[in-house]
Amino acid sequence: MILSYKLTHNHIAQFAPVSLLPSPFPREAFEKAIAVQEAMQLLYFRVGCDFDFLFEAYKDVVKTDKQIKQMVDILREVQKQGIKQPQTLLIMRSDYMLNKVGSNTENGTDHYEIKQIEANTGAIGGLGNDRRTSELHQRLLKRIGMDPTNAPQNEGDAHLINSLFMAWKAFDNSDALLVILSHVKFSYKYELRKIEDELDRLSEGQLRVAYVSLNDGYYDFKLAADSSLLLNGKVVGVVYSLISALGYKANEEAMEARKMIELSTAIKAPSLAIAISSSKKIQQLLASPGGVERFFPDPAEADKVKAIREIFTGLWGLEGHDEETERIIADAIENPSNYVLKPNGECGGNNYYDDQLVEKLRTMSNNQEERAAHILMQKLHPMITKNYFLRPTILPRLGVVVSELGVYGTLMGNMPDRTVSYNAQSGHLLRTKLAGANEGGISVGTAVGDSPYLF
Repeated sequence: MILSYKLTHNHIAQFAPVSLLPSPFPREAFEKAIAVQEAMQLLYFRVGCDFDFLFEAYKDVVKTDKQIKQMVDILREVQKQGIKQPQTLLIMRSDYMLNKVGSNTENGTDHYEIKQIEANTGAIGGLGNDRRTSELHQRLLKRIGMDPTNAPQNEGDAHLINSLFMAWKAFDNSDALLVILSHVKFSYKYELRKIEDELDRLSEGQLRVAYVSLNDGYYDFKLAADSSLLLNGKVVGVVYSLISALGYKANEEAMEARKMIELSTAIKAPSLAIAISSSKKIQQLLASPGGVERFFPDPAEADKVKAIREIFTGLWGLEGHDEETERIIADAIENPSNYVLKPNGECGGNNYYDDQLVEKLRTMSNNQEERAAHILMQKLHPMITKNYFLRPTILPRLGVVVSELGVYGTLMGNMPDRTVSYNAQSGHLLRTKLAGANEGGISVGTAVGDSPYLF
């Protein structure tokens, strides 16, 4: 159940869009994505700890992206003053799609590989809805005589709640608040109440949750002389952010609130450095030769490097004018169906496909700063299936669909010394969209919540 902010009807709440049944998904691909998650979390934790790497990565992007520049400036101030709170909680969702790599002519089956299309280390929510979707599908499978164990258990929300409680305990102040940073109009408010209730149960009534928007935080947050973050005079122990650093256009007041949080002793879930470590530009740099290896220099971790690189999608930066970059751009103009053009701060949507991609590449060919603000990504050829979409106020209908798999996990670590006290994978989602839709958004009606039926 989610809150409705549409003005076309009078419903205060509505059910979240969902598929009638789980969608088929290859078991081998699913298990590969699950298995690599902890290594992926370790990679992005280490990226977020390396401020100099982030500064170098964004040196061209900050020339055209005011918001990235403001966040980089905040990180420079954090580096100057010193990190006041060494502990941080990384909450990650890694998104994948299947990519067709061949067919068996004898039995007519297709072969697919799993490829990462997004790394998300910023605002991660909605896990309770994912669990309920999985449970709904398991019950429906039983009713129609199919094996419900092929729809895997999904307890990512419980894992997230336990991780937030772990962070609050690590702050070691039973009077400290846990602040949930969210938009005023946030669809999954019912889920936040569930998180609050469970944290109350785990803490035996000690933990208090407060809800704050970034703009309200500008007025209500204060930095004490000892760098404690105060909310209306009360110490904040943990800030769980559901406001994307990369996808939300913050005004000056909101950015000042972010700065107060980052300069404080509150444990950030996540820190700003980690939140901006999963942009398209960072993903592209990690995919380049030596990118992942920089963060796994120990030969004993070579297996992690191999596992991560196997799931990378082709990514290319555009800021250079070398022969290879110009070759990729020329190929994308000639064969646009093989590529997607993405802005660095993209957080769902705003991508360029087909003719729009060609036009955009041509118009920015001599604009160095605009080229630096985009990357090219390999366009995948996913598995196509059929399913019914169930959406509020719309009659169900059978559609030709494709699915994206998301894998969740959390990591608790010390940023100055880069040690990790906790790292675990738990939970997943399947987001299924109409096969003809370039962008798959639940809120815009082209996608629904789903779960995998493994085969």
